[in-house]
Amino acid sequence: MFYAGGYNNEPQQIGVAERKDGIHWQRLSNEPFLKNGKKGRWNESESGQPNILKAADGKYYLFFQGNNDKGKTWYLSNVEIGWNKKGPFLKNK
Repeated sequence: MFYAGGYNNEPQQIGVAERKDGIHWQRLSNEPFLKNGKKGRWNESESGQPNILKAADGKYYLFFQGNNDKGKTWYLSNVEIGWNKKGPFLKNK
């Protein structure tokens, strides 16, 4: 599961968790999967509202929302992700 950690742009960042028993979730890392941007960047307040898309060519994309004004505006973006035994990873990083 990709989830938005944090609340109200303080900042919001994307994490990943898994469940093996259908009930209890465990984070894959204590670090965000996708952090908010640095000061002055388009997503300094938030990288959140994650969703995954598998494209027709088999590639996976993480779509997310970002802003730099504490939620007054929103921008949408995406990054390509890959998968290995540990789970998802950001491609081209």
